[in-house]
Amino acid sequence: MAKAKRRPQKRKTAKKKKKLTAAQIKRRVRYALIALGAIACFAVGFLEYTGRIDILVKLGLRDMPAEGEELSVHFIDVGQGDCTLLLSDGKSMLIDCGEAQYSSTVIKYLKRKGIKKLDCIVITHPHTDHMGGMADIIKKVGASRIIMPRVDSQYTPTTPTYENFLKAVKKADLTIDEARDESFTLGKTVIDIYTSPYKGENLNNNSVIVRAENGANSFLITGDCENEEEALLIDKGANLSAKVLEVAHHGSSTGSGADMLDKILPRYAVISCGEGNSYGHPHDVTVSRLEKYADFIYRTDKDGTVVFVSDGKGLSVKTQKGS
Repeated sequence: MAKAKRRPQKRKTAKKKKKLTAAQIKRRVRYALIALGAIACFAVGFLEYTGRIDILVKLGLRDMPAEGEELSVHFIDVGQGDCTLLLSDGKSMLIDCGEAQYSSTVIKYLKRKGIKKLDCIVITHPHTDHMGGMADIIKKVGASRIIMPRVDSQYTPTTPTYENFLKAVKKADLTIDEARDESFTLGKTVIDIYTSPYKGENLNNNSVIVRAENGANSFLITGDCENEEEALLIDKGANLSAKVLEVAHHGSSTGSGADMLDKILPRYAVISCGEGNSYGHPHDVTVSRLEKYADFIYRTDKDGTVVFVSDGKGLSVKTQKGS
């Protein structure tokens, strides 16, 4: 009997996998990043809830809270203006004070902090939103020293506000120290003063820069410094690094350039500006740029007065509306 012939079996060919398009790869990466972000947020929330947030501190992702107070820095809400108070081991420094209408606000704040006389006043530049209420503060609180940048006579303000300030200084038998690059101690804090080599009519670029350092924590107050002064400060080799930045010119697009922020590398940023101000401060482009550097951004128009407390290692922050 003849054997039946086997039919040849067809070989199965493996299906070729379709290559992912660039758009599909981007989509998958995006989904993966979103998932990782959600996991990270859950992890942080869990750590905070269980009290194990110290792990984030050890990883350098968050500052350890201050257990004591060697320095407190108060970014006082004075509307569309600047006012910063430094307190360290019984010593005090007031940097700017806002418009004249806020002088009573600042004086009350100083009195609540037990300040009978300021050790030092720094006026970053002679614009009224930075020194408008200083005459009243000198009269009612007083100071041991006043630092202010020299301005060419042709650009010196001739406003009644500025004239009242000069009269108050004279009546208090004080002299104005022309700002110069210098370092000194304020309590347990090292203060560095940097002046601008700028020559011209834009007084913003004459802003005095104040850097305060207490152990591992540092602060940079920049007045209305704009891009031109920023470049000059970088060129002269000023130490601009700081954990906390008081953003220049109320968050205007004319300041806080990428080159400057590369030098500062802030973890925290504070923008002093008035609610609904006519300048549109802070400008969106500045906030977007800051978000690339700072983990936390505070605004006096939304958060009120912002207070940082340093014990030389840890750093705590709180906000106070209506201070």
